[in-house]
Amino acid sequence: MQKELSKTSKKKIAFIVEYNSIKGYYPFERASVLAKLLQKEEDVTVFLKNANDETIEIFTDAQLSPIIFDHVNELKKQLETLHPDLIVQDGKDSPIEHIEMIRPFCKTLVLFDDFGEGAELADCNIISLMEEPRENTAQNILAGSFAFAVTDTLKSIAESRVSNELSNPPHIVVAYEDGDVNNLTYRTLRHLTHLQIPLKVTIAIDREYKHSVGDLQMMVLSRRNTKVFKDDKPLEKLLPEADIVICNGNYTPYKVATVGIPCIVAAQNERELNNIFPRENNGFINLGLGRKMKQSNIQNAVMELLLHEARRERAVRKQIQLEIQDNNDVLKSLLLDFAYERHNMVSL
Repeated sequence: MQKELSKTSKKKIAFIVEYNSIKGYYPFERASVLAKLLQKEEDVTVFLKNANDETIEIFTDAQLSPIIFDHVNELKKQLETLHPDLIVQDGKDSPIEHIEMIRPFCKTLVLFDDFGEGAELADCNIISLMEEPRENTAQNILAGSFAFAVTDTLKSIAESRVSNELSNPPHIVVAYEDGDVNNLTYRTLRHLTHLQIPLKVTIAIDREYKHSVGDLQMMVLSRRNTKVFKDDKPLEKLLPEADIVICNGNYTPYKVATVGIPCIVAAQNERELNNIFPRENNGFINLGLGRKMKQSNIQNAVMELLLHEARRERAVRKQIQLEIQDNNDVLKSLLLDFAYERHNMVSL
């Protein structure tokens, strides 16, 4: 009898994840982390739109079997059958029509980093890509660095990193994730090659990089200890040995802060420019919009970190104080509160 009660008392939680070129693959990682945590206690279903092999693999690696759909009508039929207690959606910037379609099929609807017009109709929009608060900020927003879910890989890198002393020569990792539309990778590498000091520079090239890798390889030929590293997840493999990371202003600074590495940020677009997380108060040097980045600015930022040990230590201390490694427990508790209707968000 007790077993039957425990089965019926489980909440049905559905994750809906969709690829967004501006946000990249991280929303799939966050959903997989949280779905894996929650399925230990609840009935969890994952829906992926237009999934490719890479996105499916993120979930199968976490022992999850996602349901793939191509059209919204397919999702609607699935939700009508499932009727979840909680829907968690990530990756999408929702139009009003989309939220109005899925809203009737659940008791509670929670979004992550949704900047669409429909986001105000959800019970809660959890924001990690934070902007300055405005007078017309929606009442259903919960924003903070707690909204970044941490993968097991990042946790293990953070735990294994024992020192922030500079390597000889210092190792700079350049990693513009999530598309690098304006080819800041090439721009940054060109500026770094003009620094007349001993450096090791590794250029991380992932599956979303759309520009010529050959152009980068031609440039590194003239520079000792400089190489292009191409991989599905190059940043993860380079973080253990990086002394400084130069990256975009989307989710990548969170990955760096989880580990604790001095970091220079250049925004790929206006949304990243408005993200207030990768700023000085959290331990970052922010150069603003990358396509306007001057050679002197990035060189000065690199030299500042290389020459001043106290500056590096302060940067790492500010990152570690954020306690991002503990985020998963916070997010799990928050989503369970929504699933069991223990929240006090304004009902819209």
